[in-house]
Amino acid sequence: MKRFKNFELLDEIPSTNSYLQELLQKNPTLPELYGVFTRHQSQGRGQRGNTWHSKPGENIIISFLLRPQFLESNEQFVISELASIAVARCLAQFLDEDQKKQITVKWPNDIYYGDKKIAGILIEHSLTGNTIDYSIIGLGININERDFPEDLPNPVSLTQITGKQYELAEVIAFLLHEIQEQYQAIRKGLRTDLHARYMKHLYRRDGQFYPYESAQGIFKARIRNVQPNGIITLCHEDGELHDYAFKELKFL
Repeated sequence: MKRFKNFELLDEIPSTNSYLQELLQKNPTLPELYGVFTRHQSQGRGQRGNTWHSKPGENIIISFLLRPQFLESNEQFVISELASIAVARCLAQFLDEDQKKQITVKWPNDIYYGDKKIAGILIEHSLTGNTIDYSIIGLGININERDFPEDLPNPVSLTQITGKQYELAEVIAFLLHEIQEQYQAIRKGLRTDLHARYMKHLYRRDGQFYPYESAQGIFKARIRNVQPNGIITLCHEDGELHDYAFKELKFL
């Protein structure tokens, strides 16, 4: 990992996001894209309060710091789109053309291969007034793991897809490049292009009806749109359109 600037490599910590948060409190001038990578995360956190499993030394567990102070507080979903597309494009570098078509983004920001989860993203923002002061992007990407715990519902790794083993540093290099590229694009105001890429990669964006669950119960619907603020719009079987925020909708 010596090839990376502003990067820490640690054998084991509870959480890369928490570690980077604590580091930032001690040193508020940490540069953008400062990264923390660990071989093992003992208390990894995922979305919806879930934990994140990863066998030590086999996968990518990493957090990055961004300072998108040019974004308003209601534009937080831009960072989610940035991270999702960066991970999807990074993984595509190691897949053939048919396999690349199987990489999608499950709303809001899980990365899927077919119907299996290959990566998870946890983003934490700090707001100052009406702007985003900084964002910590935590990424868990399944790379070389072959045997997952049976209680995980649908995991898959890059090595399970291709049958190959990978140098984690090589994958991280592609990942960092993609994060930088997407970040520079939104700095230049190209947020519409980023949103279009996100929609193109969206899981279940094929016009079919799929099962979901909300506070009102289980139903079938198809995805109509994801708004720039992250709200997803579903078309129910009766033709009615309904909007859902994160944690209001479960994919079944």
